[in-house]
Amino acid sequence: MDSRAEIRTKPGVAADRNRSGLDFRAVLNEEQYRAVSEGDGPCLVLAGAGSGKTRTVVYRVAYLIGRGVRPDEILLLTFTNKAAGEMMGRIGELLSGRGEVAGLWGGTFHSVANRLLRQYADRLGFGSNFTILDQEDAKAMVKTCIRELVLDSKESRFPSPAVVQSIASYAKNAMVSVSSVLERRYPDFAHLERDIVGVLETYDRKKRNSNAMDFDDLLLHLYFLLSDEADVLRSVSSRFRYVLVDEYQDTNALQDSIVRMIAGVHGNVLAVGDDAQSIYSFRAANVRNILDFSTHFPGARQFRLETNYRSSPEILDLANDVISRNVDQFPKRLRAVRSGSSLPRVVSAPSASAEANFIAGKIQELIADASVDPHEIAVLFRATHHSQILEFELMKRGLEYEYRGGLRFFERAHVKDILAFLRLAHNFTDESAWRRVLSFQQGIGEVTSDRIFAAALASGSLAQILLTPTIESVVGKRAAVGWRDLHKTLDGLVSADGRPADMIRALLDSPYVGYLNAEYPNARERLEDLGQLASFADGYDSTVDFLTEVALNDALYTGGAASSARSKRNGRRIVLSTIHQSKGLEWDTVFVLHLTGSGFPNQRAFAEPGGLEEERRLFYVAVTRAKQRLFLCYPRRAGFDGGIEYPSMFITEADRSCLDLPDEDSDGGSGSVHLSADSDYDDETVELDESGEIRAVRSRLASWKKGSFLRDV
Repeated sequence: MDSRAEIRTKPGVAADRNRSGLDFRAVLNEEQYRAVSEGDGPCLVLAGAGSGKTRTVVYRVAYLIGRGVRPDEILLLTFTNKAAGEMMGRIGELLSGRGEVAGLWGGTFHSVANRLLRQYADRLGFGSNFTILDQEDAKAMVKTCIRELVLDSKESRFPSPAVVQSIASYAKNAMVSVSSVLERRYPDFAHLERDIVGVLETYDRKKRNSNAMDFDDLLLHLYFLLSDEADVLRSVSSRFRYVLVDEYQDTNALQDSIVRMIAGVHGNVLAVGDDAQSIYSFRAANVRNILDFSTHFPGARQFRLETNYRSSPEILDLANDVISRNVDQFPKRLRAVRSGSSLPRVVSAPSASAEANFIAGKIQELIADASVDPHEIAVLFRATHHSQILEFELMKRGLEYEYRGGLRFFERAHVKDILAFLRLAHNFTDESAWRRVLSFQQGIGEVTSDRIFAAALASGSLAQILLTPTIESVVGKRAAVGWRDLHKTLDGLVSADGRPADMIRALLDSPYVGYLNAEYPNARERLEDLGQLASFADGYDSTVDFLTEVALNDALYTGGAASSARSKRNGRRIVLSTIHQSKGLEWDTVFVLHLTGSGFPNQRAFAEPGGLEEERRLFYVAVTRAKQRLFLCYPRRAGFDGGIEYPSMFITEADRSCLDLPDEDSDGGSGSVHLSADSDYDDETVELDESGEIRAVRSRLASWKKGSFLRDV
């Protein structure tokens, strides 16, 4: 519930006050009040989206302190410093002037682990003054380990320090072996298991010798401390009479184990969360922790917060309908406090460009009518590459936006890499482009880079340098593998027919892909970005036109004093965000972009246990970010090949009464797909140019409805 909202004392109900002096019944609804006042013993608070989760936790702490529980007997665990700061601040405001908050243990899992480890570091062989390595320091140490073990071979790429760190992090937090992580998440490096384990063992020795821990070690060493030192476990578990955990659906195996140990003596653990918003399995979060809470804590009571203070009834009807299709969950139904608005609108566009044009135009319309402030508008998407065409359209229209979940599309390193290759194909004397593409080749340092660039200028053309046999002597033995890979990449570039899209696709079938896989933990997502870049480039026959438009539009948006002044003047920009980054936030108007069958749910989800249900939870999170207006958009032609698309199953499975569906000829263009009310789509209308494609769409929709299509993809 919004902290600004107030619920007055109901007539005939006596006020409930304790030593805190707060009237809890006056400021909490009945659901929240029960969780706050009856939360002793193991309790699970199932807090639906927008139901006042933070408010409930804050008032529960205030209630306990008002009842005589000492603040230092309470442990409040959160996932982010922002959440911890907000909760501690609000608790302080509620109890201001009494000094009763001093001593309260509140913070992230990692910050609390740090405090406990400082007290007992000697039990683990560390000094209490141990150093916490930041990500860059940790990466540098892993890099040293790889070099010392002579694993940075020039014959084949060894995973980068960032990838090795990612492997270790997932293994620690999920409490599984490195072998298991490689098999499930990094199969390309499974054959290097022994070497990777060797690096990690060397890394651990170096940290211990340096009296240092990395971020993940804080939780792992706390787990070891509590598991191996019985007297420490008794002391810690006895100290904290009440343990409160925020966002329990986001806990991983390590965090869940720590909570269970700390709550072992008193058993007063209040876990607050929403299984319907468990969307971080890629970070090792495990929805089973909240689903199995009653198994881990026998006799646990359940409280449900289902009164939603954020969204309109129409939006909640869709959210309730969508999530009801998940089997592995705690069923609940959100109820709206807000007044009604329009139905969530499904927007079917002929192409990805038309989809971007609609969204940008609608945003302009809403802002121009002064009906919505720009900062109350958000566009959400499943994957970062889905936003690229929209970003370009917003730039053209001068609509400023804040990008969350990463860098803007054309600022991303891998996109800049590809553009550098295209710049070389267009202008082989481009020194900065040469420097960039040489910088990530194996064994090629600054000196060798200077030599290659000089040889390139002397050769007279990009094609000619590939035919110059003396280049091998210029490169030298150490950089031979790097030059071989670059030679092969440039050869494919030259062999392409000159269209930018064809050159980008040639690069996606080159040794550059091996570099991405070895260098970045999220290489798969980066390749999807580049596939989208190729699709976008299909609209250009000339490389120079493509490069010019990208450069000018990007500079227009991000560069120069004029842009800086405009940003300061406007200040309140629309938001573009991945759905993962949007969790916990809300906007008046939300657009969900690229809701195609191949884009959302992510196709990889069908190969992973529980994957489809997590994708549906992700869609649920997107829907419940909206307060008043919700637009669900999809293009009928999209993808890297501009192929036929179909609406996401999350649209087609929804009850039609929950949606404002497009009319058959709503946009007047060919290619429209109208799905009838019939469950088997017998009379869907498909207007396409090629009869073969018509048959394919009919077949795909019908077989998908029967549950077979997505398994066959």
